[in-house]
Amino acid sequence: MSVVNLKKLLIFLSLIFVFNLSYSQTFPEGVSCNTREGRIQYIQDYSLKHFDWILKKVERVPPDIEKYLSDEYRDSLKTKNESRLQIVLNNPYYYPWKLRESIQKFQDKVKNGYKGQNIYGSIKKDPHETEIRYYSYLLHGSSDVIDKFDEYKIFDNKRQKPYLNSDEDDNKRFVSRSLLWIVIDGLISCSFKK
Repeated sequence: MSVVNLKKLLIFLSLIFVFNLSYSQTFPEGVSCNTREGRIQYIQDYSLKHFDWILKKVERVPPDIEKYLSDEYRDSLKTKNESRLQIVLNNPYYYPWKLRESIQKFQDKVKNGYKGQNIYGSIKKDPHETEIRYYSYLLHGSSDVIDKFDEYKIFDNKRQKPYLNSDEDDNKRFVSRSLLWIVIDGLISCSFKK
């Protein structure tokens, strides 16, 4: 067996171990499974901490640069000025800013999304349907974060000294995405129990 194949096998086995360990610690039980309020509270608590590992890894953006990027990005798109947009895209803080912004939007969805689900349309939706829609809403938001993380990784790999550890952070990304799916799948299963 080659060294490369052995390394892949070890990574795969470590993923299975971490995955099984994490799964057993994240499956909702008791009130977190038996009541809609408990399930919603569980997924909100879980989701708000879900991407903390990324926030610890990725550099912070100074507030004045964050405001500049936000304003310039918005205005360059509004005026369809490609030169102006290119300046924003070439800023060394652009990718960390977009990733952190995506995580903030996800956290806002987590906090406000469920309540917002009830106000669409004049007829109040079925609570079970609203709960399931909320979960899909969160999965969509988490996918955006992972996409932005992938863009950040490409940017980071071009640096002389990358911030990220490629193998380790790829594994965390895989486990992170999978765990959210597993938690939500568990909550959906709970929601159908009578």
